Amino acid sequence: MAMTFRHLSRLARATRLSSAIVVAALAAGTARAQDAEPADSYVPGQGFNVGPVNLAGYSSLVASLPDQGRKTLSLEDLSLYASAHVGIFVNPFMEAELTGLNLLPWAKGNDGGDGGKGHGYVVLERLYDDVQLPDGFTIRFGKMLAPVGDWNQIHAAPLVLSTVRPAATYRGFSQYATGLSVLYNDPEAHWPDVQVYWQPMDEFSARPDSIVDDHYRLVEGLHVSFPLALLDKVGFSVQRTIDRLGVEQHLAGVDFRYTMGPVTLQGEGVVSSLSQPAGVQTPRSLEWSAYVAPSYAFDDRWSIYGWYEIYDGRGTASASAGQAVPASDGTAQDVLAGFAFRPQPAMVFRLEYLLNVGGPPVNPTGLFASWSVLF
Repeated sequence: MAMTFRHLSRLARATRLSSAIVVAALAAGTARAQDAEPADSYVPGQGFNVGPVNLAGYSSLVASLPDQGRKTLSLEDLSLYASAHVGIFVNPFMEAELTGLNLLPWAKGNDGGDGGKGHGYVVLERLYDDVQLPDGFTIRFGKMLAPVGDWNQIHAAPLVLSTVRPAATYRGFSQYATGLSVLYNDPEAHWPDVQVYWQPMDEFSARPDSIVDDHYRLVEGLHVSFPLALLDKVGFSVQRTIDRLGVEQHLAGVDFRYTMGPVTLQGEGVVSSLSQPAGVQTPRSLEWSAYVAPSYAFDDRWSIYGWYEIYDGRGTASASAGQAVPASDGTAQDVLAGFAFRPQPAMVFRLEYLLNVGGPPVNPTGLFASWSVLF
């Protein structure tokens, strides 16, 4: 099917936007090369230092081959980080991202169109400043990732377990908070890490409706993480939100990570109660989801992994996969298995297969592959 002028226009616009981010990264590399240190001192994954400023980022190329719906090859993430450490009061951080750029724009869904997806968006993921106080306290203000669970805070494709993200790690809660946060990290690691956050208004620079499930005008919450070892921990989350329709949600969650030699076990679970104002109807007053994920590292390069998830929430149809399936409120069950190859720590190739084993799907059954780089 021939591409329309609108599709060509979108692709050109998205290409210009991605080029702008790439040029910025290359400019950073040039600036770094002109520093006193030799150019070969750059280590992938650690970014470029220009004075007190560090420029870094990551990219993720994803091939999705669902059994039903459209097949895509897309640049899911091209992110640029900029951070600086100037003093107690000035420690800014910014993350801008090009997301959802379909590199095969002629691949259509069952409805014959792209549903407004695939042409890419530039979004502002984070923009905040940290005021670093003594004794492990930090005051953060701006737009930040909400600390619900572990995956949402890490979220960069080269650092997470799998290409396909379990629904429990992003659906049914606010992934962002725009406002004020207080963090505590015990310098002696005797006490748990704590973060309290508050968003009193609409999210700053919110993502477009077509790539998010909901928007929130009030977000407040708490996350407490108890360290068990160097990488092992167990965390607890609470979050209260009010969305744009006035639906109030109270969430409680738990996340954990435990390592036994080459074996790692991680998982998250959340449960939420919903209450709606007069005149607003929602099909449920309670929703919950959970996943558990084992992985085994053969060595520093090769590993296998999988996860099993149950999701009982709103809108379980996989619209993101291009499937013309109406939203449903049943309980979805998905199983994923895959392997990862890291030629070096900052690069990873993943190949995985996801199978729906019960209920209406959140993610579609099919084969998925990705190539992710931290730079």
